Order: sequence, then structure tokens, then C-alpha cells
Amino acid sequence: MGSSNQTLKRKLWELFSKYIRERDNWTCISCGKKCEGIDCHAGHYHPRTDGLNLFFDEKNVNAQCSACNTFRHGNLTQYALGLKKKYGDQILEELDEKRKHLIQIYDNEYLKLIETYKIKIEELKKEPC
Repeated sequence: MGSSNQTLKRKLWELFSKYIRERDNWTCISCGKKCEGIDCHAGHYHPRTDGLNLFFDEKNVNAQCSACNTFRHGNLTQYALGLKKKYGDQILEELDEKRKHLIQIYDNEYLKLIETYKIKIEELKKEPC
């Protein structure tokens, strides 16, 4: 993976994680606590090391307080309960199945995703609270 690809991946993560936190109203999926600023993360249920197919997956990544994401190693039992409440009982199987299919993201795809998340963030700002 070239340096251009890494730069695009970082830019996408910056926008994607901002979108996730704003979409989730800065509320931890695991404990329900409101968090803000650097204390609010975009936490992965399946770890980032499982591949790009879940790295930028909107169901696999949700707002988490730093305590749950970092100090409680994801607080995965409560995270799983939060996922089921948010997306339905089938979500854990859906994410597990998706995990089996590795993908690669190329520069042009990163650029499209970057534009997509810029738009999604703007759309969230237009929604009534």
C-alpha cells in the first residue's frame, strides 16, 4: 500500500469517525454515557485488524466513551447488547459473516468514500435535534 493510499485512509477515517460520533449523538453504545471531544471514540466491535471490510462499516463502528473503548477493551459484552438493540438480533452473525470476506480499497474508492462522508456529515447538521 503506497503512501497516497495511507494518506487517503487517514483522511477517510477522520471523516468517518466524526460522522459515527455525530450520528450516535456522542453517546457510548456500550454504557450509554454521553461523551465529548477526545473522550468520545468511534469504536470497532470487530477490531480494525480484521480487515477493511469492517474497518469502515457503519454497523461495526459506533460511538464509545474512552473508558469502554480503551480501558475496558471495547466492553464487548455490552457492545454486543447495544448492537442488537440498535440493529436487531441478527447483527452479530451479519458482522461475523462480513468478516470472512477480505477486501482492498483503492485510491479512487477512498476518494469517493471521503466525498460520501463529507456529505453525510453535512446532512446530519441539517437534521433537527
